[in-house]
Amino acid sequence: MSGETIYDPSKEKAPSHYHGDVVRALFVAAAVLIFLTQFIGTSLPFSTGGIMFLIVCLVISAGITNPAQQWIHWVNVFISIIGFILFGGIALTRINSSIELLSQNTLVALLTLVFISTLYLGTRTLRGLMVSHVERGY
Repeated sequence: MSGETIYDPSKEKAPSHYHGDVVRALFVAAAVLIFLTQFIGTSLPFSTGGIMFLIVCLVISAGITNPAQQWIHWVNVFISIIGFILFGGIALTRINSSIELLSQNTLVALLTLVFISTLYLGTRTLRGLMVSHVERGY
């Protein structure tokens, strides 16, 4: 037992521009918001199965996001693009509808902002990981 070291993740140097933890939190928040839209009567152009599939994809992607695997950050960016296109399109078609603090349209607009944020942060993470791979010669 002597001579063995205990792994301490706090001593690891985080990759530059790693925002995976924030993307993870925003994906879980988006999944919760999508779920909540169903309780206030937001009509989304997806079936119940489609909504559940989207929620599961967001939660699984959030759960497996880590700095060691670059592929999951590509998946996160792809999910962010799809989410932005889907909810951004819905938000733009409803832009002239009623604007209330907690309305159907407000939640869709909020979801659009969440996906814009995850797209930006996911892209920054990818850039940081790709630059660090180039610097190390991978």
